[in-house]
Amino acid sequence: MRRRSYIAGVTGLGGTLTAGLVPGVARSSNSTCETESQHDSNMPPESAEPDQPANPSPQALQDPSFEESLTGWSVGTDLPTKPGDSTDPVAHSVSITTERASDGTHSMALYIEGSADDGTIWVEQPVNITRASTVTVDVYSEQQSFNRLSEVAFFAGKKPQDGLSESDFNRKNDIEDHAGWKTYSYPVGDLTGSVTLAVGMNVVWETGIRRFFDNVRLVEADSSH
Repeated sequence: MRRRSYIAGVTGLGGTLTAGLVPGVARSSNSTCETESQHDSNMPPESAEPDQPANPSPQALQDPSFEESLTGWSVGTDLPTKPGDSTDPVAHSVSITTERASDGTHSMALYIEGSADDGTIWVEQPVNITRASTVTVDVYSEQQSFNRLSEVAFFAGKKPQDGLSESDFNRKNDIEDHAGWKTYSYPVGDLTGSVTLAVGMNVVWETGIRRFFDNVRLVEADSSH
């Protein structure tokens, strides 16, 4: 059975994102953007902010730190159906929160209910990447684990005609390889012009996973080289 995959446009505060369930947020049949803080008393204190990459370049990347409720970003999913006879995708959501941030006061929280042991959720936007050598993104894990529960999903390039799916993403980085914030880097020096940039999460464990993303940056090549 082919998995459901769709894109939802985001136009600013209150824009429609995804349907699903976030821990502490009531289930709803409507797709809504959650922007208020969702405090979890079991979450550990934040670690120190990650080092900032050299020579950051805005390069027309909109809302890179999610301070403007995903302005410029669109939400995409590639999700399995709920176990059993349901034809609905597993519960999932995208929210903007002030619970923690590595840059500014907000970050993006991604959630997938992992009962099907699979699923990818992300945000994407077109960007001119000609001057960039690397894309970086900060990801928060509550604790380090030897088990691989979720993966950073990264894509930069020409988007397939039928849209992105799980197999298009670079998923080599395990989110649970650390506790607190960590900056992940992806080389893009072989790309030029306008491409689709996407960052998100892939779930590989049968449990609900919620992770925080912040501070997506295009880093220019060192002009001295």
